[in-house]
Amino acid sequence: MSFSLKKALGAAVALVLLASPAGAQVPDPFARDLAQQLARAETILSNEGYSRAAGPFAAGLSERSSRRYTVTLRAGQDYRIVGVCDSRCRDIDLRVLDQNNVVIAQDLLDDRVPVVQVRPRVTGQYDIELSMFACGAQPCWYAVNVYAR
Repeated sequence: MSFSLKKALGAAVALVLLASPAGAQVPDPFARDLAQQLARAETILSNEGYSRAAGPFAAGLSERSSRRYTVTLRAGQDYRIVGVCDSRCRDIDLRVLDQNNVVIAQDLLDDRVPVVQVRPRVTGQYDIELSMFACGAQPCWYAVNVYAR
């Protein structure tokens, strides 16, 4: 992908984050930072055959709080779900829960970029839950995309 195309992609994602109806509007410069992080992840995943299936979902979370988003996932399809958070964030976790509220995938590592890989057995509605474990300011801003192949 050319530099100008990457830059345009990053700008487009930043505009979506700034106007995101899925959560609170992410203020600049956080929106641009999150957009750049998602664009880097998207470049890597597109080279592996993935394309964006949902997102970006973006908002702010205070430390020790969480938020869920519901998405439709298809049985037997490979998904990668990538979260990113701003520079003040020290740890954000990501879980995927099925229709029975059972965790089917999670990234609970002590990091700022949780990634989960999941292949659902059943087509249906799944919840993506982001939990802000450690945040140096209130709120910390995050964004998440769902990729499929």
